[in-house]
This record gives sequence, C-alpha cells and structure tokens, in this order.
Amino acid sequence: MSSLEDPVSRGVVRIGPAADGYDADSAGFWGSGFFVAPEWVVTCAHVVDKRVGAMDREPAGGVTVTTYDDERLAGEIAHVVAGHDLALIRVPGADFADCLWLSDRSAPTPADVELYGWAQTSGAHGGEEFLSTTAMATGGRRGNPMWLQNGLVLHGCSGGPVIDTRHGSVIGIIKGKGQGDATIGRAESVTALRTLCDQGAQALWAEVVGAHDRHHLRRFEGSGDCWPRLHTRLAVAQGRPHSFNPRSRTQLYGLFADVEPPSGPGQVLHLVNGTSRRLLRSPQRIESNDPRNWREGSGLLYDPRERTEAALAGRDLEQEAVVLYAAMVYGALRATRGTPGAKKLRDWVETAANSLETEWIREESLALLAGGDDDAADDGGGAGTGPGGAAHDDVLVVIEPEIYGTHPWRVQLLDPDGGTTTVRYDEEGVPRTGLEAAVRQGLSEALARADAGQYLAAVDFLLPRALFDEPVDEWRSRLPRGDEPPSVHTLPIGRRRVVALRDQLRRRDGVTPEWNRGRRATDHGPLEAVPLCLDVPDAGHGAASPEGEEAAYARLSVSGTAGVAGVSLPVYCASTATGRGSRVLTRAFHAGHVAVLCRRTGEDGHDDCAEFYRRAAQLVREAPTGSELRERVRVLRNLSAADPDREGQVDQETAWARHIVLIYDPPHRPALPDEPLHSPSL
Repeated sequence: MSSLEDPVSRGVVRIGPAADGYDADSAGFWGSGFFVAPEWVVTCAHVVDKRVGAMDREPAGGVTVTTYDDERLAGEIAHVVAGHDLALIRVPGADFADCLWLSDRSAPTPADVELYGWAQTSGAHGGEEFLSTTAMATGGRRGNPMWLQNGLVLHGCSGGPVIDTRHGSVIGIIKGKGQGDATIGRAESVTALRTLCDQGAQALWAEVVGAHDRHHLRRFEGSGDCWPRLHTRLAVAQGRPHSFNPRSRTQLYGLFADVEPPSGPGQVLHLVNGTSRRLLRSPQRIESNDPRNWREGSGLLYDPRERTEAALAGRDLEQEAVVLYAAMVYGALRATRGTPGAKKLRDWVETAANSLETEWIREESLALLAGGDDDAADDGGGAGTGPGGAAHDDVLVVIEPEIYGTHPWRVQLLDPDGGTTTVRYDEEGVPRTGLEAAVRQGLSEALARADAGQYLAAVDFLLPRALFDEPVDEWRSRLPRGDEPPSVHTLPIGRRRVVALRDQLRRRDGVTPEWNRGRRATDHGPLEAVPLCLDVPDAGHGAASPEGEEAAYARLSVSGTAGVAGVSLPVYCASTATGRGSRVLTRAFHAGHVAVLCRRTGEDGHDDCAEFYRRAAQLVREAPTGSELRERVRVLRNLSAADPDREGQVDQETAWARHIVLIYDPPHRPALPDEPLHSPSL
C-alpha cells in the first residue's frame, strides 16, 4: 500500500442524491469527491448534475456526502465552474473533515501520480469500494485537459483526487476515461478552480483556500499526524531537502489566509516578478496560470518549472525568495497593515529574515517591513503610472489590416521595460464583425494580469485606419451571465478604463525626431486645441475652398511646438478612418503630433462642428497633460452615455461627446511592435 493511501482515503468521499430529495429513490451512488477544506468538497460537475446534465449552469438541490467511515452528511451544491467539469459542494457542520493538501503550483505536470476514488466493482447494486492506481499526468496548463497515462479509471472515480506522489498534493480532479484507450484517463487541473474568480466568485475561492490553509496550520500545530509532517517525510525519503520546508510553508500560508487577499493575478505577478528581479538581478519575467492568491505566488517562486535558469544555477534561493516575497506582500497590504493578521505576517517575515544567511536579502526584507519601499506598496513594475509614481503593466490589442476578409489579431501585455508578452493571438484572424468576440477572452486574461492594487490597466488599440470608427471603447472583456447582478467586470471597457487608439500606418516611419519632440511636449503640457482641418469648425465639411494637405502640414508643424498658448492638439468633429480626416491625420502625425480628438461619425449628417470644437477646446485646455486628457475622456464617456433608465436620453451638456475618440501614443510608450501578423496562407 502507498504511504499516501491512508491519509488520502480519509478525505475522499462518495456523492449521491439527497436523502429527502425528489430523486432520493434513484441510484444512491453518483461518484467521488474530496474535502479540500472543512465544509468544502470538490467534485466533477457531471457527478452532481445528474438531473440536467449541464456543466455551464448552476444546478439546484442537495446531495449526500458519505465519508470513508460511512458517515452520511447533507451537502448543497454551491457553485459549478463554468467551462470546466468542476463543482464545489458545501457540507455545513463538517468542520472535523480530513482535508487533502491543495497544490500551490501553477505547472504541476508532468508528474507521477496516484488516482483515488470510489467505484462499484460488483455492479450497480453492489457496494462501493475504495480504489487507487498509479499513472503519469501530463498537460493541464492554461485550461487544457490533464491526461492520465497508464492508469485505469473506473466508473465512479470521477471527482476523485489526482495526487502528485513526489509532493503529496492534489494537482487534479479525475474526470473520466479517455476515448478509445482504457489506459488513458482525463482530469481537470486543480488550477482550473482559479477560474471561479472570473465568474463572480472571487470571495468564494478566497474563502475555500483560506479555510484550507487555516485547517492545515491547526493540524500542524497539534500533536497528531498531518499533511505537512507527511511532506517532510516524503522530502527526506526522496533526498530533496529544501530551505523553504513544509513547516515554513504551512505557517506562511496560514498567515496569508488571514490578511487582505490580492486584487487579482496582476498584483500577485507584480510582486513575484519584483521579487525575482531583486533576487536574481534579472529582467526575466515569470508567467503562470494566473495566480489568484498569495500562496500561489509563493508557489511560483520555489517551483522549479517556473523559476528562471539563473535560479537553478547551483544556489538554493527558495527561502530567500519566499521571505522577500512575503515582505513585499506585507508592503502591499497598505491600509490593513494594522490588523492582527498583518501583524502576525510581519512577525513571521522578521523572524525568517533574521535567519537568512544572505545579508543584503535580509536587510532588504527588513527594510520592506519598515515601509521603506514604495514599489512594493504600489505593486510596482510596468508601463503605466499608478499611485506614488510606481509603474504598471498596460494592455495592447493589435489588430492587423484585413487579409482576404479577416483581421489577424493579438492581445499583449506591455511590461515595465517596454517589452510585450503575448497573451492570446490568431494569425488567421476573423471578420470585422467577429473581432470583439474573438478578442474578448484574451482581453479578459490580460486585464486580470495587468490590474494591480489600486491601478486599473489602460487599453490601447493598435488599428489599421479603416477600423478607427470601430467602437472599441464599448467592447466588453466579459459578458453578463443570465440573471447575475451587475458586475464592474462586465462594463464597457471605455467606461471603466482609459482607452485610446494607435495607428498602424505610423509604424512605417518609426520613431522620428518630430514624434519625440511632440511626445515630450504633450507629456509636459499645457495643451491647446487646434482644428485638424482649419475650415471645418466655421464652414463645416462643405467649405468652398478647403485647406490643402500641404498647407495643413505646414500649419500643424508650426503649432506642434510648445508656445505661449500651450502645446497644440488637433481636434476634428468627424471620423478619421477615411476621407479628408484620414488624409490630414497622416499629415498631423508627420508634424509630430501624438494625440488627436475626433468622433466616429461620418462627415455627413451633423451640423455641430462649431460646438464640438468649442467644447473639445475647453476639455483640452483643462487637461494639463496628455495623460490627464486620457482620464478626462474616460470620465466624459460615462457622462455622455445614453441612460437606459431614461429611455436612452443623453445629458445635453455632454451630448457633443458621444462617440468621441482619442488617438494617443502615450509619451511614456516605447516603440510600436516590430512586425505585423501575417496569415499562413500568404
């Protein structure tokens, strides 16, 4: 018998119909599950959703949870994880449960594993038998299936745990047999549970993980056997002692459970990469399956699959990395540092830091505790600028010109050093009408990784000129689901975030001296509006003798420099996607302008150009810099939006700004991406 079988068996349960439900007379055994925390069981959605068989909606009704000792407990389905075959069951009163250890690693495979579950080996009317088998687990990253090779998965084991035998932790949930090959099974990676945070259940996931870590800390502080002690025995038997040992890990994770959780994966990744940069003096970045709590950030720092090559060059940096990271977490707590949980975390970091052999890491960790580093407090490191001057990642959506009816696209993070990390892409592309839906998942993932602490990532769209009238500020990174209450995550992105356009054509010229001068001038301000097309504010679009393009270039070149009246910023009351507006926009860029205000409306069908110019001039004048103008445009989008509670009426004071577009190459941006995407067919 495996050394893991006895402790695992105490946490694996059988799931069946509720004793008093309308289906109480149906088959009494549906499948397996396991306690991940007191009062919380994880299983597969198809195990508990027998009545409707839908994985993407919330099933109703109770279930019966039967422990290894045949104790029958009443449970209720708390949440089904949309897009994954997973469900959480709440078992009120089961605070005595033996809970398995949940992996903190984002890349848990490949791994030798053991599979556990209950099955009816003597037919549907026989009793259930607890079974285990060995397998090799592969895959399971970034939402992909986990494959279980050379293992036998029997009916009824669905929902049971996949245990990493090297680390003694749950890395997956058994889903079922593979198709066509009885020796290959399928599982959901345990990291798929993190997607609860994308489905309006952030508080639920935080509650479950916190309860898990408090449970194991209590067991460790007692005198009996427990998973942390088992982990110590596994490490000794395998000859792999680590400085960040099970004792330190259990204590730290129990403390993380009692402090303010991170705002999202972006905050965790900022601190993880900040730790890596300090420790390794290297700009390399750690990527992962979106860590959603502090413990998962720690897992990134001591997991060999996630650490950089420099970290593996003969030095044991685990304890140093985790202590430094924990100090940065304390620094990021900001307003809650005075809570009991934060004070205990501070005491742990201070004790652990004083025991470190590397002097400069010890001193830096203690300095962080003393509040001597604004970068940690502001989750620093990125392209945008947040509270206290700290820098943050922003998001760039690159959409290429149409190729045979489709637009290739990619969603990228803009990192602190001006580099980009591609989150999702499609080289073959989609038609214009499908762009928002195609980009949505990548945009959601990128924003989750870029938002950090108090900072909301900005979104820039690098577009071909023909798409300048596409309402990208009204795109949504998530869609509302059914009858869910309103969520800030389902708002149009331009209502919540700074959104601006950037021009694909500009890449042909590179970063010119004119552009550099305009960038610096716009950054410092003050700003003063000038007409993009000189005659339009007075004569509209039907002027008898419109200004020529060469004359516009000469005028905009002169007004592009800083003067008494301020730095000029061109304004246009129609679209710059086509026609005269597009042609003169090119000349404005040649003259060095980095920002232009315009609208998505065509040249025909409106007669308010004079009012638009007057109002826009006031908006520009009141914005001291280009960065401030970006935020003021965001606020204006909210004020000018139609009010559905007033039959779509618009505030007349802000109606002029409906469909407003800000074309802006931010002064702090690096050069634009190097090469466009091309369809493989070309």
